[in-house]
Amino acid sequence: MSEIIIECMRRLDQSLGYVEQAVNKLSTEAIWFRPKSKMNAIGNLCLHIAGSEYQHLVSGIGNKPIERDRPNEFLTRGGYSSQELLQYMRKVREESRLVVGNLTKADLEREVTISFPEGAGMENYTWSIQKIMIGAAEHYSYHTGQIVYASKLLQKEDDHLLNNWKHYF
Repeated sequence: MSEIIIECMRRLDQSLGYVEQAVNKLSTEAIWFRPKSKMNAIGNLCLHIAGSEYQHLVSGIGNKPIERDRPNEFLTRGGYSSQELLQYMRKVREESRLVVGNLTKADLEREVTISFPEGAGMENYTWSIQKIMIGAAEHYSYHTGQIVYASKLLQKEDDHLLNNWKHYF
């Protein structure tokens, strides 16, 4: 496996670990709290990053059928406990790991099309696998920061949320 794939998966796993720590600090009610009606709850962000990961890595790179309802990721107002959300995210990660575990360095330049269902409000696009891997890690990390910050605002204690936080840059 190439260094870029290993590093992207490491960062995705690190981000999932941060999400798990953040979500585990909150009640189900807090996970679905929206400070403003048009803002996303932590639960929506969890659904969104798992859906995006599935679409790009499992479906796009792995050529599996798309199983994503992107608009509903943002419209959902509950219905999942924190543990159900985390279980879904872990399941997607395992499926992603199976797909990228078979990639070679030569695969990185291969282009794949990321398709969106009609009505999703997004255009299809074609990117190299390397670009998809980097984009997936960056997107997941971006929303992980939002989840961690929101969790810190919502938690009752004033604990340092990520005890093993390390900055590389």
